[in-house]
Amino acid sequence: MRWYIRNMTDSHSLSKKPLKVAVLVSGSGSNLQVLIDAMNAGSLPIEIVGVISNVKEAYAVTRAQQAGIATAVFSHITEGENAGKRMGIKTFERHAGAQLNEWQPDLVVLAGFMRVLSDDFISGSPAPMINLHPSLLPKYKGLDTHQRVLESSDAHHGCSVHVVTAELDAGQVLTQAMLAVDHSESAEELQARVQKLEHQVLPWTILLIAQGALNLKAINENADAAPYLPALPLKLWLNSQIAR
Repeated sequence: MRWYIRNMTDSHSLSKKPLKVAVLVSGSGSNLQVLIDAMNAGSLPIEIVGVISNVKEAYAVTRAQQAGIATAVFSHITEGENAGKRMGIKTFERHAGAQLNEWQPDLVVLAGFMRVLSDDFISGSPAPMINLHPSLLPKYKGLDTHQRVLESSDAHHGCSVHVVTAELDAGQVLTQAMLAVDHSESAEELQARVQKLEHQVLPWTILLIAQGALNLKAINENADAAPYLPALPLKLWLNSQIAR
């Protein structure tokens, strides 16, 4: 699989415009940094047109600013006379939607973004959305995935990149990466190992999209046209035994 992808990269037309990507973040932005580094190295044919954060202090914003990428912060905690009050999701979506429409990306990537988005926002987006989730979907949707895996008898764990839908972590799975679970480790140790997989699978998935190997529009249209068919994800298995 990697050999094939690398050959697609080598044959990529230099005249083809890069995929314009907007990234939504809430935390440290380690996956964002991977995308920035791959973009700057010329390994990934993308242009990160902007980063939106719902957390003012998120280090991901600093990473974007240091790379000269446009940023917008619509904090989930308000300031001023309404200090400490949580920004409603509709207010966030109104601001974020206007910003995305201004940037006009080809793809929106949720990388460690910790708010659930509405169907109106998703359907009104100027581009398809994908999300990176720390589990082997459809297992362990939502939060605390690493601890939940350790409390189970699962032999494997990992991460998934999937299409964003209004139902939480329920969209079409595009790619997955997996590792063996060591039930003697802590949730933090397991999270660190899974994060290394995230840093691999996300850029490779975006490369597949940029090269047209994954057509998100067709995937969405097929899902709407044939809801009676079972989901058949295209899984890019990056089997890994990354040491702790």
